[in-house]
Amino acid sequence: MKLEIAKPEDAEALHKFYKQFLVRGSIEVKIDRNQDFFAPYDIQSDKHITYLLKSDLGRANQPDKIEGMASFVIQDVLIDNEVTTVAFGRDLRISSSRQAALEWTRHFLPVMDEVLKTFGCKYFFAVLSVNGQAKAQNAFFRPRNLKRPLPNNYPYRRFNMVSVHGRLPWAKNPLPNLKIKHGHASNKDALIEYVCKKSRGKNLATVWDAESFYEKIKHWKGLKIEDFLIAFDKNENIVGCMAPWSSGGIQDFIPMHYSMPANNFRQFLKFGKMFGWTRTLTKPFSRLQIEASLNFKYLCFLNSENSDVFESLLWRAYDEAEENEFLVYNQVRSEYIYRSPYNWIAAKQPFGVYLLQPPNIEAPAFLHPSNEKSIEIEPFFNI
Repeated sequence: MKLEIAKPEDAEALHKFYKQFLVRGSIEVKIDRNQDFFAPYDIQSDKHITYLLKSDLGRANQPDKIEGMASFVIQDVLIDNEVTTVAFGRDLRISSSRQAALEWTRHFLPVMDEVLKTFGCKYFFAVLSVNGQAKAQNAFFRPRNLKRPLPNNYPYRRFNMVSVHGRLPWAKNPLPNLKIKHGHASNKDALIEYVCKKSRGKNLATVWDAESFYEKIKHWKGLKIEDFLIAFDKNENIVGCMAPWSSGGIQDFIPMHYSMPANNFRQFLKFGKMFGWTRTLTKPFSRLQIEASLNFKYLCFLNSENSDVFESLLWRAYDEAEENEFLVYNQVRSEYIYRSPYNWIAAKQPFGVYLLQPPNIEAPAFLHPSNEKSIEIEPFFNI
């Protein structure tokens, strides 16, 4: 087998290889990037690289078969109030071939070293579903014996990806008179200042000044200042914000199969929809034999002063979404104000952020348990 750097012309073959993997959990999901395979990376950063592990068939008229892939997105983030260049490992996929898994372990440390040196990175992170990506964890950085040359991996933070599907009939908006406006030229500067102030208190934040904010928005396809929902107090000070955004056409999630609990939840949502309480989940491929995607909006740039402001923003985002759309956002375990409100119908999926380090390098100080700083991870970048 041989390792190559992917080129733009590899996009179609990558799309076919990537789409055959299911993200497992209570719902088995297939990810489809029908427009542009590299588009999610372009939203996260303009610097990224994808490695392909190919089997050398040795046939002139037949392309080599892709057996594995790994993408690395390079970003400047805040770590302990310092702007630091880091690499995020994304889309770690390996075929079921044992040879491919063993071959990848031989390449992983050299690839990691090359990425870190080429882009001047200081740290290497990966975000993985706790329950749904065991194969990726085994193949990429969980050694089965000490002879396998793999990096050390350190669990850094845990968070939940929360999906909001409806409100119970007795739910009440905690702050019905809270002033919530859409982003506009008149409040743009105040919004940027607020987002920067909140982000500077978190590790892995990608916004710390106006320039970094505009740089992030510039890459984010389809997201505009006017999409932001901004909450103001009586003195016209911003006390919360979020930006609902859909990834439809860029990265679609196709439900292939629901587990028994998930199917029961889907049936409950169908029942609740008759009374206007809930929004339904897409029928699985196993029922329709049609690849229909889930309909939802990510809540990006989520910031709030307290749980009541957050829930009021949630009310507004839910009411402005389409009738078939639910909402998705990230809740870091230590940020209790973003827990799903009790009067809402919601589900959650656990994720972990891992730091990968070469075996000869000591763990950095920010991993110490005494460092309780929260992190910032946009929900679109989970998977």
